[in-house]
Amino acid sequence: MALLANRRSVMTLFSAPACSFSHRARMVLAEKGITVDIVQIDPVSKPEDLIDLNPYNSVPTLVDRDLVLYDSRLIMEYLDERFPHPPLMPVDPVSRARSRLALYRIERDWYSLVE
Repeated sequence: MALLANRRSVMTLFSAPACSFSHRARMVLAEKGITVDIVQIDPVSKPEDLIDLNPYNSVPTLVDRDLVLYDSRLIMEYLDERFPHPPLMPVDPVSRARSRLALYRIERDWYSLVE
């Protein structure tokens, strides 16, 4: 629990190098130039902090002050809303919906091939 107590004031991403969902979150952080502490975890030996933070004990898990998110899509949307520039999604609702549909299709059709 030591890491948890020390990280509350710094945005932290629990990530795994080979996890495609973690990679999505890291790409958004890099694209937006967000300063974050990335904790690379071993999927076989997960830290106690991750178990305490995330009921699914999975990565990616983002901790931003008192907020804990543990789904890559939720993490990406949160980061885009909290740090609006540069925007990741189009402004108009129709284009936004099309972008979300494209992301959904990538998740359904392509992610199963790499996982």
